[in-house]
Amino acid sequence: MLRYAIIFCSLTIAGYAQIDCDVTVNFDQVSAAKDKLVNFERDVETYINSQKWSTDDLGGEKIKCTMNIFFTAADGNSYKAQAFIGSSRPVFVGKNPSQKKTPMIRIFDDKWDFVYVQGQPLFRNESQYDAFTDFLDFYMFVIIGFDYDSYEKLSGTQYFRKAFSICSQAPSSATGWDRGTGSTYSKYNFTEEILNPTNQPFREGWHAYHFRGLDLLATKPEKGYENILGMLNNIKSLKQNSNPRAILFKTFFDTKYGELAEVMKGYKDVNVYQTLIQVDQAHQTTYEEAAKR
Repeated sequence: MLRYAIIFCSLTIAGYAQIDCDVTVNFDQVSAAKDKLVNFERDVETYINSQKWSTDDLGGEKIKCTMNIFFTAADGNSYKAQAFIGSSRPVFVGKNPSQKKTPMIRIFDDKWDFVYVQGQPLFRNESQYDAFTDFLDFYMFVIIGFDYDSYEKLSGTQYFRKAFSICSQAPSSATGWDRGTGSTYSKYNFTEEILNPTNQPFREGWHAYHFRGLDLLATKPEKGYENILGMLNNIKSLKQNSNPRAILFKTFFDTKYGELAEVMKGYKDVNVYQTLIQVDQAHQTTYEEAAKR
């Protein structure tokens, strides 16, 4: 059974959501410690892909994600790393998933300090802070939250709350878990923005963009484009009336700008690219090139 059908209907069947994460690791900057990290990639991948992240049954469907980890420092069993986290879901044609994928999140987190001991089992404990596993847990809940929101309006809330709870229980002195300022990426601020009622139009637009936008382009293109434009107008209004430098909006466009530039080539009015430039000046060049069609 497809996740599309399950999430669209009800989420009451006992079971669990499964994530399929492809983990890659770069040791170039800590080559001297490489022998102590031989199993690191496998341990992280096994930890993520073996967890029951949800009690919902997705009928065997797996949420696809990637995590590229770059070690930057090593001191005994203490390490510093940076990570690029990404996820995607299929674009549907009717009720059937196509081969085309849409990116859901693209986040670069440059603040991950943790202890790792080769051969020591990894355990998930939601009531006790652990710099290593909490980092992984946080991003898996964020990934699930956005995936769920894309199928049913606001259905990812419980997972975003779990991610925010992880941020809240981390010590204030813990690297990477502090409250950021301005548009600088911060896990705490990011999830706080997601859950802020002021930004609910963004999340409602996220659902419209995917479920009633991308998923309709093949069968009802006019309606699909209408809903995609609705998302852009939601963001435009939020940027004008609340926080124009919100991490949430920046993350959306950093993830979606390539897709938006390509998808809008099929829209009847080329002036749509001016709208994109207004709400996402950081990727103006990409939109200008796409406007030439």
